[in-house]
Amino acid sequence: MGKTIIKYIARFLVEAETPLFVGSGQSTLLKDSLVQKDANGFPMIPGTTLAGVLRHSFSKLTEEATVSAIFGDSKGGDTGTGSLINVSPALMMLDERQVSEGLLFDTKWDALKDRFNQLPVRQHVRMTDKGVAEKNGLFDNEVIFKGTRFVFELELTDYSNTLNESWTTILKSISSPDFRIGAGSRNGYGSLKVLKVQKKRFDLKSEMIQYLELSPSFNAIDWNGDYNNKEESSSSSKIHYKLKLAPDPFFIFGSGYGDEDVDNTPVTEEVIKYTPQGIRFVKENLVPGSSVKGAISHRVAFHYNKEMRRWAGTDDAKLPNEAVSELFGKAGKGEKDPKAGKVFINDVFLEPEKAKNDKIFNHVALDRFTGGALEGALFSEKVSYLTEEELEINLFLESNVDEVYKKAFIDALMDICKGLLPLGGMTTKGHGIFTGLLLEDGNQIFPY
Repeated sequence: MGKTIIKYIARFLVEAETPLFVGSGQSTLLKDSLVQKDANGFPMIPGTTLAGVLRHSFSKLTEEATVSAIFGDSKGGDTGTGSLINVSPALMMLDERQVSEGLLFDTKWDALKDRFNQLPVRQHVRMTDKGVAEKNGLFDNEVIFKGTRFVFELELTDYSNTLNESWTTILKSISSPDFRIGAGSRNGYGSLKVLKVQKKRFDLKSEMIQYLELSPSFNAIDWNGDYNNKEESSSSSKIHYKLKLAPDPFFIFGSGYGDEDVDNTPVTEEVIKYTPQGIRFVKENLVPGSSVKGAISHRVAFHYNKEMRRWAGTDDAKLPNEAVSELFGKAGKGEKDPKAGKVFINDVFLEPEKAKNDKIFNHVALDRFTGGALEGALFSEKVSYLTEEELEINLFLESNVDEVYKKAFIDALMDICKGLLPLGGMTTKGHGIFTGLLLEDGNQIFPY
């Protein structure tokens, strides 16, 4: 009798809950970093990227020996082992049925391709410890639209018929908050939501023909079918914090650009909605995770210095802030001990009916001597306000953070809830003040 070999196959339909940045390593004269695209010009996620993130999230749920047995161990020489799991690239869904698979010659996709040639661009600037821009610290990158859907496949070969439990854990890990894709995952990007899963199991001893007859094409799958057999999300290694905030009453996260009415407008970004008629683009207000994270980082430094009794003007105040380094990481030129941050934050998008940008404020700088307006000093801005519900901001903190750092982080979040830490721009003019609730893993820990 032949040896029993089991093949596990899972095909995932996932959606970008936040924008994604999977870099190609390329740049242009106008953009510093471009996203990875397939041969048809649509975004994709390489299988190596998925495999690396999958191994990392799986390793948090099981022992290292099992991880090495399934994903391989590159020790080299005669002791290294190959991987038992194959991970395909994640290819984009062009509508509710068609996947960007193979070469597409149908001109019906040309208009959609043109839209993806003009992806949103995010501007960033590196800040010094004094809270000002670092010299030559301005850079930008493309991002993939929030709402973009992808399909990818996992295939596990089980020679020992003992990996069923590990396979289930792998599937659960993909629905975990630990599974974040691409760069900038700590700055608002990279969160994926599993919509549907098609799962197969083949015993090659008795089901070889059925295995060989399974079409390898993603376009052979009708995702409108009943594939809602997702594994429940595994427990996360992160603590989930949620801010539920009400503005008082206006706020602005500026775009840096004006329009025909004002000099400064709130930042908006297009997101994707899949409909039976195809992909629809909708412009929504954006609350960048990186902007909120920057405000929290500076307030964490304050609370940690207060806890350590490092007062302004003393030599101790000039020491590096350990809480900021531990929670938000450190990197850059000349950094001898770079480390990744332990705080993850999601970008927030507000639908047009929930956030309005039609309130205009006019400003003028006055001559303090004459009391009259300075020449050329008149400017105006549009601000945002909510029409219903509250603003929800989701943050995730690694659970292995030292308690003193965690306390400084929670104190900073509480300051937001108390209205003591404004968010966004024009905060010195009264904008960006919020009050609200703070929840930790679903439990309210600060009511206002």
